[in-house]
Amino acid sequence: MNSKGFTLIELVVVIVILGILAVTAVPKYINLQANARTATLEGVKASMQGVSALVYSKSLVAGNQEISAFTINNPSPTITLSNGTVLQIHYGYPRYNTADWQELLNLDNNDFLMTLTKDATLLIYPASMDPFEETEPCLVTYKQATISSPPVININDCI
Repeated sequence: MNSKGFTLIELVVVIVILGILAVTAVPKYINLQANARTATLEGVKASMQGVSALVYSKSLVAGNQEISAFTINNPSPTITLSNGTVLQIHYGYPRYNTADWQELLNLDNNDFLMTLTKDATLLIYPASMDPFEETEPCLVTYKQATISSPPVININDCI
């Protein structure tokens, strides 16, 4: 018999192969939006780490990196940024307040929002979200420096 076309077995084999490819490839592409948001937050974290290092180096030059708050000798530990802005510091690093970080990072308010938690942790998150605590997904957390450690900057991955 000289027929043109595919046999039923050939069609079943092709469908099975396509099914296997779909099962292995599709899950990798489903969560691209969450991965993109997490990557953006990683960029914000890297910017915060860079800014913190630069502020600390300026406070080292000024000699006030060991001062945390109001003292008689230095009523307000500060450094002056290159644009003339006076920035309050805490053990040589930026404080956790939102106004300072908005100035340092210059994030667009249409894309990112900042808030403080009850335990004085700065949260930076996409404007489309509204987190209540620092354990929620898709945000960057900033915990102020202490006398024995630099600030802690973490990311909660987006889901």
